[in-house]
Amino acid sequence: MTSKYFTVEVRPTIANVAVGQHAAFANGDVLFDWTEIQIPRGPCKLIGISAEIRPKGDSGSTVNKFPFELLFAKSKVKVAPSTLGPLNSAPAASVLLSSQADRFLGVAPVVATDFVDADQMSYASASPANIVLQGEPNSGDTVGTDTVYVGGIAGGAFNFVSGCLINAGTLDGNEFTVDGVDPRLFMIPGDTINATTTADTAVSKTLGTIVSMADANTITLTAVTGEAPVDDDFIYNTRPIKLILSFEK
Repeated sequence: MTSKYFTVEVRPTIANVAVGQHAAFANGDVLFDWTEIQIPRGPCKLIGISAEIRPKGDSGSTVNKFPFELLFAKSKVKVAPSTLGPLNSAPAASVLLSSQADRFLGVAPVVATDFVDADQMSYASASPANIVLQGEPNSGDTVGTDTVYVGGIAGGAFNFVSGCLINAGTLDGNEFTVDGVDPRLFMIPGDTINATTTADTAVSKTLGTIVSMADANTITLTAVTGEAPVDDDFIYNTRPIKLILSFEK
């Protein structure tokens, strides 16, 4: 018998630059922009939201335990909703109203009482009320699926700023050394990491995926990076938030 329940995991990318993780957020700021997800074709009721949020990249693993709101939208004539605006800022007006109108599906808040006290991780579960998501017909990546979008608005001072630094640019194949904050305090194997240069915090360098961290000063990647990190570049996990959306079909 086929279950009428299913889940979708969402790991939105949050840029590791000044307009992104390299600065603290404020209440009302765009936390992450529209992120595409796939759901079975037809109406699906959102019945649960679970969130796992990484701490700040400091030596104290400062917890990011703040409320936020999820916005849901669909495409229109195969055109996705336009950007919510730059991160770390209030949502921006779109150049054309038609790029946002007739796409909104609902909003689901995750409030302070939805969180639990744990370790340096932040965990929350919420039960949204009466939100039904349905994408534009034939919008999915595969037959039998629809594409919908989720975006996030911060309800507090989220801070993912990293204090983990490249140590003298000592890249050696797929392994390099770091100093500053121990990367194991806020990153894990499987994370995709980028570096932000100290000379221009608008520049992001794609490093790759972590396969292991043998100690506080060594990060090993699954493959040799195509970038050239230099001394004191900041290292970030590009996806510090994981959402599990539960649905009833």
